[in-house]
Amino acid sequence: MMLDKLREGAQGKVAKVILGLIILSFALAGVGSYLNGPARTAPATVNGNEISSAALENAYRNERARMESQMGESFSQLAANPAYMKQFRRGVLDRLIDQALFDSKARELGLRVSDEQIKQAILAMPEFAEDGKFNNDRYLQLIRRAGMTPEMFRDSLRQDMVRQQLMGALLGSEFALKGEAEQLDRLYNQTRDLRLVRLAAAAYLGDVQASDEEVEQYYKTNSARFMNDEKVKVDYLLLDAATLGKDIQVTEQDAQDYYDQHQDLFQRAERRRVAHILIPFGKDENAAEQKADALLTQAQGGDDFAALAKANSSDTFSAKKGGELDWFEKGVMDPSFEKAAFALNKAGDLSTVVKSPFGFHVIKLLGVEATQTKPFADVKADTISRLQADKAKELFFAEQQKMADSSFENPDSLDFTADTMGMKVQSSDYFTQATAPAPLNDPKVLSVAFSEQLRDDNTNSDVIELADGKALVMHITGHQPRAAKPLAEIKEQVIAAIKHDKASEVARGKAQVLLDKLKAGENIQADLTALGLKMETHNGVVRFTQDMDQNLLAQAFRMPHPQDGKPSVELVTEANGDRVVVALDKVNVTKEPSEMVSLLQGQLGQGKAQVSYQSLIEELRKAAKIEYFTDVEATVE
Repeated sequence: MMLDKLREGAQGKVAKVILGLIILSFALAGVGSYLNGPARTAPATVNGNEISSAALENAYRNERARMESQMGESFSQLAANPAYMKQFRRGVLDRLIDQALFDSKARELGLRVSDEQIKQAILAMPEFAEDGKFNNDRYLQLIRRAGMTPEMFRDSLRQDMVRQQLMGALLGSEFALKGEAEQLDRLYNQTRDLRLVRLAAAAYLGDVQASDEEVEQYYKTNSARFMNDEKVKVDYLLLDAATLGKDIQVTEQDAQDYYDQHQDLFQRAERRRVAHILIPFGKDENAAEQKADALLTQAQGGDDFAALAKANSSDTFSAKKGGELDWFEKGVMDPSFEKAAFALNKAGDLSTVVKSPFGFHVIKLLGVEATQTKPFADVKADTISRLQADKAKELFFAEQQKMADSSFENPDSLDFTADTMGMKVQSSDYFTQATAPAPLNDPKVLSVAFSEQLRDDNTNSDVIELADGKALVMHITGHQPRAAKPLAEIKEQVIAAIKHDKASEVARGKAQVLLDKLKAGENIQADLTALGLKMETHNGVVRFTQDMDQNLLAQAFRMPHPQDGKPSVELVTEANGDRVVVALDKVNVTKEPSEMVSLLQGQLGQGKAQVSYQSLIEELRKAAKIEYFTDVEATVE
């Protein structure tokens, strides 16, 4: 009955009009979506291929964390400038674009890396090794923690190795001539004889004053010099694997079971002890091989191997012991040497002549130690510790996931998560990026704590993994923006700055008089006496000395050489505002090149390679179609 009434109602005029309007609204919405197109999410495209927001965000955060770690408080001051951070973000995006162009060029050149090369590279990575051997479980665990699948990691590694191929070809083709390095060496080792007259700004502070109007104006103009740093305070939950591991119990039976199931972990590989005779290639490789063959024949004929080694082996260290080497396992020696040594069956056996990068070898087997399994009693303590650590890791990752899920599902505070997990919310006082207490003084934590997005959203952060098996999640509870300090608070600093600048100008005026007289060839001794100054003499000043103001030093080595017995003179302002009249009397050039020539030659080659790389990138940019989308770029934090 109800369905019949619904059908009847649907046939009415009013129902048909309403249905028609609904259909029309859906149609218009659909047409609108085609007209407007999908919302753009990429900050840039390169030849139609997108640079994703996720890629830019990841690269931006990594670069910011690196700069914060290197520069500390200095970077915090720069980061407070929106214009600087806009430029910083664009620099990161440009590097991603350059990388995309570089990858495209590598594909164009047909550069490839085989699956076997990828496999060998992964097996050789120490990050995935335990007890010196590749551990597949650790490999999978680490790449999953990085948010990657094995396929994603493989593709990323392949891309990196292809880049290395092209980079190696590019950089390996550049070189510098020895003459270029020697010329640069002479410049580096050049010294200069200087005379200085220093007019300290502090000496004239009593001659200047600062009016109230000047103080007010200076404060307005230079308020950026007198800023309070941005501060935040946070609540956080800290998860510590070491704390979790304290309550984990491992019985002796657990250790015994693990020992029985993982015998390979407690084995010492087969070892061999050999003696050898090494004949180097020298100038005639054939003659060296013939000598090695003759020594092998003598040894096979019964001559004492130790005596032959002492008399003929170029491995002087082992030759003193009759050619004997220490015990070794596979993977230690040169592959060809190792293959021959492990092919011998019993003590006293001799190899054929073996060629290695070092020369020709004759090898005698002295002893074999078969693979041995360490007794359980010897490894029980280590096995219990290993199991405790493994279980602590498992519990840590489980608790970390639990903390991540709970803090995400209950984003307004950390209280619910703390109650659920039996933890205590910890609260900080206000701190700057330079004064953050442990464990908040980590670049990854600071990057999140001072991010506008987390503050504006007023939500819990994602779980942040720290070093030493720790992880935390936090919630910003207070924020104090970077702001100029009140004038009343820093008035004395402003007055001191004004007076210092004025005093420096007084010193400049007096120094200019002395400079003009020196240029005219006049004697200035009377002027120095009247001013209470002395002429300083510095002979043999080197370019990289730390004993002089760096502004002064740089200018002194830019000054032209003295001519016609007359010094070259200039007025220099030091970093502290002092004015210095500099007279360059002599330039001393070394005749013989130093030991730095070979190093400089290498550095010059690297510099040329870098120029070649930049030139390649510039050409690729000219030929590419690159589009920036600043509205998307600006959203990345």
